[in-house]
Amino acid sequence: GGEAAPVPGGWGGHQSVALAGPPIFVGRCPCSPAAMNRARAMLDALMGPGRDVVEKDEEQAKNKFKDKTVCKGFLIGFCPLDSSLLGGKRTFAVCEKIHSEIMRDQLKNNPDCEELTKRYESLSLQDLEYVCRECEAHISQEKNRIRTDVRRKKPPLPCNVNDRLSAMKREASTMIQKAEAMDDDQIRLKEELTTKANEMLKDREDMLEAETKKAADAQDPEVTCDTCGTAYIGDDGNAVHLKFRIHEAYTQVRERIKELKPRVEENEKAMKDKKEEEYKKKRKADWDKAQEKDGKNGDKKRSRDRSKSKGKDKDKDKDEKEDKDKDKEKDEDKDKDKEKKEDDKDDVKEGDKDKEKDKDKEKDKEKDKEKDK
Repeated sequence: GGEAAPVPGGWGGHQSVALAGPPIFVGRCPCSPAAMNRARAMLDALMGPGRDVVEKDEEQAKNKFKDKTVCKGFLIGFCPLDSSLLGGKRTFAVCEKIHSEIMRDQLKNNPDCEELTKRYESLSLQDLEYVCRECEAHISQEKNRIRTDVRRKKPPLPCNVNDRLSAMKREASTMIQKAEAMDDDQIRLKEELTTKANEMLKDREDMLEAETKKAADAQDPEVTCDTCGTAYIGDDGNAVHLKFRIHEAYTQVRERIKELKPRVEENEKAMKDKKEEEYKKKRKADWDKAQEKDGKNGDKKRSRDRSKSKGKDKDKDKDEKEDKDKDKEKDEDKDKDKEKKEDDKDDVKEGDKDKEKDKDKEKDKEKDKEKDK
């Protein structure tokens, strides 16, 4: 209710009004969304994810570091996209995951720390190799830029050289103008001036080329660092760039890759061998189980087969006996047919003999008739 009095200062240079109650800020509120997000990220890093949630399960509270919002690379060493390293530089965005020392301590105190560390090392190696691939692409671009840089190919020449080149050009131009102004009766002198002017221009071009090459050789070459991709000129430039944060960050990243890569490859190979061994054991167990099942079913099947085989044997003997009887009947029929055929042959033979006898009788009769005649 009293009279308001302005108070200098306040948040961000804004003034506040002193009233009989809490202070009222005049102007933009300091709690902007960006400021609130930064504060939230700071609290996440200090207290971990879900800091406002009351954990009923103590074991779950100790495993907050496994949350997907926690950076696994930071837990086992460092994250290359941290704002203190490469995050926010060149084309890299700052890592949005939580970098918390509390989460790191939870991992160290976890009973499965060794196995989890192996898994997180593989994830961390992927991030480290990603930033290195980006660096190699940047190095290639810088070297190509240096190779095609026109300013490096045509460096500035000394003043005395430029003055000499300008004088030669003016003198040649003057000679050409004189030759063009002469009459046709002075054609020989005109040709001499033109020839001398062309020779001077040629000498000027040769001098320009030689001086340009000399200046290019004299200047310090621009070099690209094979570690961080920064371009520098001369030893002084190299000494300065070695102190850059990006060079220190890439040096740290490349050393970490050399450390992790053999270990990760060894762990992956061991994991692969373990999976193959487990697969073989599972296959063997399944095979043994199937064999055991087949054995039980086989006994029942064999008993059924034996009873079936006995019945089949009886049927087979019966069939064989019937076949034998049929064969015997066939043989008897064949014998009968054979005997019949032989009898028929004998009858034919006897008939033939009777016919021959009749013929002989007729012949004898004819002979007797002829005798009588």
